[in-house]
Amino acid sequence: MNITINRRELVEKLKSVTGPTTTKQDFLALGSVLIEAKKDIIKFVTTDLDITITTYIKNKVKSPGKALVPMRRFISIARELPEGDVTLEKLKNILLIKCGKVEFKINTLKEEEFPKIQEKKEAVTIKILPEVLEEMIRLTSFCVGYEDVNYILSGVLFELEKNKIKLVATDGKRLSFVTRDFSKNQAGVEEKISFILPSKAVGEVARITKERQEPLYLSFSEKNIEFDLQETKIIARPIEGDFPNYSQYLPKKTGDQLTINREAFMASLKRIGLLTTTEYQGVKLNLKKNKMMVYKTTPQLGEAKEEIEVNYQGQTMEIEFNPNYFIDILKQINEPEVTIDFFGTEKPAVVKRENHIYLLLPMKT
Repeated sequence: MNITINRRELVEKLKSVTGPTTTKQDFLALGSVLIEAKKDIIKFVTTDLDITITTYIKNKVKSPGKALVPMRRFISIARELPEGDVTLEKLKNILLIKCGKVEFKINTLKEEEFPKIQEKKEAVTIKILPEVLEEMIRLTSFCVGYEDVNYILSGVLFELEKNKIKLVATDGKRLSFVTRDFSKNQAGVEEKISFILPSKAVGEVARITKERQEPLYLSFSEKNIEFDLQETKIIARPIEGDFPNYSQYLPKKTGDQLTINREAFMASLKRIGLLTTTEYQGVKLNLKKNKMMVYKTTPQLGEAKEEIEVNYQGQTMEIEFNPNYFIDILKQINEPEVTIDFFGTEKPAVVKRENHIYLLLPMKT
C-alpha cells in the first residue's frame, strides 16, 4: 500500500472514526484503524464489535493494499506532523509515514486480525435531516440510564410509525419523549419499527451529525442499525430486549400548572442545591397560590430557602426533587417561561412542549 493524503484530511478522517477504539480492549485489533486503499478510494474502518464506523476519501492511490495501525499512536503522530501532504507506505509489518522532512516508522498488526464487517443486507431505509436527528438525540440522551439500571435503559429507543420518528430515553427516575415528522418526500412505514440504540452509538451519531448539511439515511435490519452520511457510515448492534411501555406514563390531561421564569427557577435550584449531599440530594418545592418556596435542610450543614413569585392556582403541596435532574430539563428549553404540571406528590411532574414531553419523578421524603 502506498498513498498520499493531506495532513488535515488525514486527521479529520481519523477523528471521525476514533470512537470505537477508545474502549479498553484486550484484542489489539479493536484499538486499531484499518486503512484500505483501492483504485481512487482510501477507506478508514474501526470497530469494537458493537459499533463500526467507516469513512472514505476520494484520492489517488499509488499502490493498493491494507494496513492495520494502532489508532492512539497513529492519530497522535498525524496531529503533530507539519502542514502538507503525508505519504503512507506499508512495508511488510511497518507503516512508513513521511511528511516533509519528518519520517516515522510504526509497527502494524496483521490485517486478518481485524473483524470482518457484515455487508448491509435487505433493510428498511428512511431519509432524515441531520439537524433534526441531532436535536432529537440532544433532547433525550441525557435521560439514558448509566449506573445501577436495567441494561435495557442504557440506550435510546427509536420508534418509526407511519410518517413519524420518536425517540425515548429513561433511567427510571426521569423520561424524555420527542417526536418529529419524516422529511418531505419520505414515504411512511407500513409496520411499526422499533430498536434500542446503545448510548455509545447514540453519542457517535450525535457527534458525526453535528454541523452536517446533507441528509442521512437510517437503515435497520434485525441485527444492525446503519446511519449513512454519504462518506461516513455508523453501524451499530441494537440492544436486545423490550423497552418499558412508556406510553402509559404520558399524561392524557393537565394537572395543577405552575408557570415560572426559566432562568430564575434554574438559578434558584443551583443556589439551594449547594447544600445537597450524596445522602441528602433532594430540594423541596412548597407550592401555594402564586408563590413557591424552594428550600433545603441538610443535617450538619445548614439550610437555605428562596421565595419566588410564580403563576400557580393549584392545590397547596410540598414536593421534593433532585435539583440536577430539573436543571438538566430546563437547559433544553429556549423559552423564557416554562410550565410544569403537577399531579400530586406521588406522581411525576410533567413539562410539555410541542412534540416533546419530560417526566420527572419526585423523591420520597
